[in-house]
Amino acid sequence: MDGGSSSAQDDLARPLLSTPEFGPTPPEAEREPSEINLDDFYDARSIMTLSTTTRSVIPSVGPSPERSPVASTKPPPPSQSDKPKPPPSPSFYGKASALSTGMLFPSSRGVVDALPHPTKPCLLFADHDPLAAVSHICLLEKEVENSGGALPCGETSLFTVVHVCEPLALHADSGTRLLRKIGKRGTSSLELPVLLNEGSVFQEGRGPDVNVNGKWLSFSSCLLPEYIDDEIGKKNLLRPVDAVGLYNMKLFIQRHSMLPALFHNLLLEPSFERRTDHSRRLLDLLKQINTDMQAFEGPYLCGNQFTLADIYLFPVIERIVVVLSAYRGFWIPPALHNLVNWYDAVSERPSVRVATSNRTLESQNTYCYERIHRNEYLIEVYEPYARGEEQLFAELNERKGCPGVNVYRQEVEEDMRDRRMCEAKNCRTCVIS
Repeated sequence: MDGGSSSAQDDLARPLLSTPEFGPTPPEAEREPSEINLDDFYDARSIMTLSTTTRSVIPSVGPSPERSPVASTKPPPPSQSDKPKPPPSPSFYGKASALSTGMLFPSSRGVVDALPHPTKPCLLFADHDPLAAVSHICLLEKEVENSGGALPCGETSLFTVVHVCEPLALHADSGTRLLRKIGKRGTSSLELPVLLNEGSVFQEGRGPDVNVNGKWLSFSSCLLPEYIDDEIGKKNLLRPVDAVGLYNMKLFIQRHSMLPALFHNLLLEPSFERRTDHSRRLLDLLKQINTDMQAFEGPYLCGNQFTLADIYLFPVIERIVVVLSAYRGFWIPPALHNLVNWYDAVSERPSVRVATSNRTLESQNTYCYERIHRNEYLIEVYEPYARGEEQLFAELNERKGCPGVNVYRQEVEEDMRDRRMCEAKNCRTCVIS
């Protein structure tokens, strides 16, 4: 029985292994172990069809101990660090050449208009513009973080600034000349604020135009502050890192986005009757903001973290507090205590204290205004708009404007003196309104 069984197994195994593809199988006694190349004839499909007795005659699968595995000729996949980084995307507004920024010839500094520093990011802005204040506060927040919690006196380590006086554009102060030279294709189409970083030019995005008393105005879309938070100093300092917190921040910005338009509506409105309606709408939005500040525990909109939502809101609230109270008799009610407490907390931040401080010597030597104290300065800046005489303000500065002198205020004061003299003399040749 044993011999018959062995012969039967051999008969079953040989037809399977002796195929036209592999040729006849040599007898077991004549086969050398080194001649067996299981990789050449191993077929899983054939093996699965064999019975248990048939599979018992096939040696175990795997390389022979005498064979060294064949080295792979396929190169290893490159690691992430070995992959070349793609070049940075170009800015829509292009790059500023070394010639346009005064950096081509270092020996010419002081002779030609030049950026304050060859490598630091530079913000071109007006220190009374609420749109520019948002980007300026963002940069100052990065500076505070970089310096360990306080702003150093004098020069900042992360960025520089250049003041630009747009009303004196025809007289071309150094900031205006720089703005024109770095403009795309050599044009002066750039609008403040503008940031230069690593040669690339970035301008604040503008939201949809809003009709304000017959004038179409556009307001910030927060593109430049988000870029600052991504690229300068510590990343994501001014935005929540979690998705829900980021959603909340953007929601607050969207919910309060009409605040600049409502401020300008009330300031520019000549009709006393319509001012009442604008005041009511502005107050309604301020009440909504006050309610939104109850959503999370903490001094700021998103709780304990100071974010872009707070920075976007603060410059407009500052102008409501200072400018509208002076020209329209509009005050934020003390009953909106959440809003009042928020305003006090933000005002105490080192970055905001610097951004809202009294004017620097550079500011006094750039802009066509005279007041130095911050609140008086803002009231002076917005006077022609409150009187509906911004066109007169522009024409006077085009003709005879100069830094440090408010020619519009001189004209207004002279006109008021003439009016008072006419009233005192009961002059009938003049129409006194």
